[in-house]
Amino acid sequence: MQTTYHIKPNEVDDSLMKAIRELFKNEDELTITVSSEKKSATGLNSEEDQEKLFYSLFGSWQGEESGDELVNQIYSARVSGTRDIEL
Repeated sequence: MQTTYHIKPNEVDDSLMKAIRELFKNEDELTITVSSEKKSATGLNSEEDQEKLFYSLFGSWQGEESGDELVNQIYSARVSGTRDIEL
């Protein structure tokens, strides 16, 4: 499960942490990523900055499973069946 909060730093308080605890209370472990989306003074990034950002989204997958294990997980998660359709 993934939840994204877009908030201002002065809005971070105990109620946010309580909400996170309640939302994920059945999870063994959480990964919390904090980032800033600070914009340039003009509000626009240069074309070079946008291109760097675009290419930063590409990369290899870092995971505990091997490629074959990941493929097996994907195939085993697929469910196919028939549906009753009335015309």
